[in-house]
Order: sequence, then structure tokens, then C-alpha cells
Amino acid sequence: MATNHPEKASAHSNGQPAKAKVFISYSRKDMAFADRIEAALRARGFAAAIDRNQIYAFEEWWKRIEALIASADTVVFVLSPNSVASEVTLKEVAFAASLNKRFAPIVFRRVDDKEVPAALGKFNFIFFDDEARFEERADTLAEALHTDIAWIRRHTEFGELARNWSLADRASGLLLRSPLLEEAERWIAARPQGAAEPTKETQYFIQHSRRAAKRRRRGRAALYVLLVGVVAGIIAWMNQSTLEWFFTVFPYMQLEIRDHVLTAARERALKPGDSFRECAKDCPEMVVVPAGEFVMGSPEDEEGQVEKGRESPPHRVVIARPFAVSKYEVTRDEWDACVIYGDCPARGDFPRGRLPVMNIAWEDAQRYVAWFSMMSGKTYRLLSEAEWEYAARGGTTTAYSWGKEVGHNNANCDGCGSQWDNEKTAPVGSFAPNPFGLYDVHGNVWEWVEDCLHVNYEGAPVDGSAWKGEEAEPGKLGHDCDWHMIRGGGYSYKPSFLRSAHRDRGSSVYRDGSTGFRVARPLTIVPSGEGR
Repeated sequence: MATNHPEKASAHSNGQPAKAKVFISYSRKDMAFADRIEAALRARGFAAAIDRNQIYAFEEWWKRIEALIASADTVVFVLSPNSVASEVTLKEVAFAASLNKRFAPIVFRRVDDKEVPAALGKFNFIFFDDEARFEERADTLAEALHTDIAWIRRHTEFGELARNWSLADRASGLLLRSPLLEEAERWIAARPQGAAEPTKETQYFIQHSRRAAKRRRRGRAALYVLLVGVVAGIIAWMNQSTLEWFFTVFPYMQLEIRDHVLTAARERALKPGDSFRECAKDCPEMVVVPAGEFVMGSPEDEEGQVEKGRESPPHRVVIARPFAVSKYEVTRDEWDACVIYGDCPARGDFPRGRLPVMNIAWEDAQRYVAWFSMMSGKTYRLLSEAEWEYAARGGTTTAYSWGKEVGHNNANCDGCGSQWDNEKTAPVGSFAPNPFGLYDVHGNVWEWVEDCLHVNYEGAPVDGSAWKGEEAEPGKLGHDCDWHMIRGGGYSYKPSFLRSAHRDRGSSVYRDGSTGFRVARPLTIVPSGEGR
């Protein structure tokens, strides 16, 4: 059973901010306690109401429950032996989880940990099982519900807009337009640490809105080019751009990059394990990875698999030629060089230096490699998914490049035993390298790879090349390579996400506070024994 609110998400008619909206999931057998929680939340300024007052005569019951959940900022789950045995409350939890709603579990009567719904198991509980401390616990709950509430309200708002768009067969008239579209993009880039990730549906809705906006702009541009004033403006802009190129970008390219690019002879002389950097500073240091072969994926009995079948079937991949991989994840200083001398977007007022750049979309990473390829005259690109796993394993076959278990202080994650765990990124190179001399392939930030989204390895390439195509997961999110693979796990994720075989995905335009990348460069080295 549930509670929610009649108020809207924007503001009241008297100009006061709207109340935070709460949906309370509870068992009918715990109704007296739910009534008390509702009263306590109302007294503390929240919009909450028992469902028996919010579901009206002749309404379809479950559709109304779905609407209440969708419009809520947070789902408060009353944990008790009654609620974990209730099909209704478990159905409510499952639906809320499908919308990536924020949960606030509260304990009315204790239950065995194994009976707690999986969607709630990762959260801290607030205990109401001591009658004498009810008001104190209610204050604690209110404080938790107010955390990041501005961002959470936008999660609710954009989630409802995306859901309505999907229910209306993705009608173009329901897509976001300026300035709300820009607000949505800023919102998705500003996700607080620990906040619920926007659903794939919401991400795709915002992405599709941006594409529609670009199409509208192209249509208007076709008319504007007929106007002399606009043509003159374009010419003036081109002249300004040309001056900037010759007086700023060109000198930087020649002095800071081109003078440091490998000669053909130096490149041919490289051996596996050698490192090089094709700039004076602020570009990736590269390590030569040897040719070889490995089994990609994981056996069915490997512990820690998040989704059965995603890493299957295991298959042999041959990497025929050596190639270079950045020793570290691309840093913020390296990214800033592209911001200043290229067209990479700025990534906020984060500390600079040797911290990995984050909040990077796949399309942002493509901008960077295109820019540095142009500046250096050499080919830089993202790794293929096969190249990434080959390089991350470093010749090992265990779950991590150092062994079967995550161990202590080998990486930065939620449970890795480092000083940065689940708090922030670590400076690159803070942990020991893998056998190929690469740092931070496990944890710190997720790393984009070139490949489009594929739900498993059925039909995957066996030559190490990137896997393109239009396949997508059920639900039609990801057609035309709108989604790509990410690897390696991040500082706020559990150790299972850091395994060499783990695969995840994100939309091409989605930016996340724990997502970055590293780069690859093809080489003209002849593998040992070839050509003899």
C-alpha cells in the first residue's frame, strides 16, 4: 500500500516552494504505523497522504499507484515482516526501482537481511523500532529526504515527461525544447554522488530532444543562408577563426606537439613495455602493449557477475599487432588542453592536475581523440572493447589483474580499502600497475570504449576490432549505436563492477560523475617473428 500527495512539483499559488513529495509503501497490517509516519512527515513540511485518500472511486487501482510512484520524489518503504511478505509492496518496490526512484527504507519491525528486497539492500536504514525515539528518528528521516532535493525533484519531473512521451508513442510534440532542454542537460551532468541514476528512458528522451533541436536548427539555417547579413556574419566569423588558428592554435601544435611526435624510425624501434608521449606536456603518456591472444568474457561460475549472460559466451580473441594504450586514464590537465586549443567542452570547476577527467560522454571522448589526432598527425582513438579487456587483464585470467579477490588497497571503489573509497577519484597512478604497465584499469572512473551496445558476445569479432552494428537491448534504446560500452568500474561502485570481464553501457551523450576514458594508438611495429 502507499501514500503520496496532491500538490504539484513547481510552486504553490502563494509563491512558496512546493513541498517535497513522498510515496510511502507499507503493508495494510502496518497501517497504524504508516498513519503516524504520514502525520510526522506532514508536520515537517512534506506532502504525503494515505493512499486510501488518494485513490478515488472508479479509478483503476494499480494505474493510480503507478502514477503516484512516478510523481514522487522519494519512496519511503516501511520494512516489517508484513511488508516483505506482501505481493503488493514488493510490486511497488519493483516498479519504483524500474524508474530509478530514490528509496528511503525505514524499519518498523526488524526482518532477516535475506528477506529485504534486493532493490533496498544497498541503502542505510533508519530504525523506528524504539518507541521512545520516534520523534528523533522522524527528524533523521526528514533530513535525509531533504538531501539533494532540488536535483531529485528534477529527476521526478524529467522522468514523468519521459514516461508520458513513451506512453504517447514518442510523439515529437512532447520532446523538450529550449530552455528546458538545456536545463535537462545541465541537470543530468550535475548528478550528485550517490543519487539515483536517471533511467535509460529519461536519458534517451533528453538525447532524442537534442537531436530534434539540431534538426530544427538545420532547417532554419537553410533559410537563413539566403540572407546577406547572415552570410556576412559567417564570413566575419571565419576570418576570426582563421586568425585564432594562426596566432594561437598553430604555434601550440608546432611547438608543444608536432616537435615531439615519434619519427618512423623511433616508432619501429619500440618494444612492448616501452612508453612515449607525443607532446611536451598535457597529453597522454602511452605504453606499448604486445600482440597476443586471450579468452574474452568470463566462465559462468565466476563470482560477482551482475547480469548472467552479459559476459558470455567466452571466446578467443587474437590481437595480431602491438598497439599503444595510455598509461593512465586521461587527466583533467590533458582534457583542458583540448578545451583551450580545440573544441572539447569545459568540465566545470573541478580540481585540476593528475586527477582523471570525469563527466565525459562518449561523444566528448570522440571529440578529444579527433582533436589530438589532428594536432599530432597520428591516429588516436578509443580502445575497442576487446583491446580494453586484453590490456586490462595484462595476460592474467583471474577476475582482477592481481588475482581472484579484490584484496586491500589495490584500487579505488566502494569496498576496495583505499583512502578514496566511495568518496572521490584518486590521482592517476595511485596504485600498482597491471602486468602490462597500465594504471587504474580497475576502478577510479569508468572508461568508454569504441563498441556499440551488445547484450552478450554472440557473433562478436575475434580479431580485436570494435563491434559496430545496430543491435540493441530490448526496449529499443540504442538503435544506430546510440549506446556504447563502458568498462572498469568507478570509485563509487562495488568490487564486482571492477572485474576484468565486467561490461556496462551508457548512452552516447550521457555524462556521469564517475565516467572518463583512456586512449589507444596504432603502431607500425612488426611483431616478433613476422617477416623473417
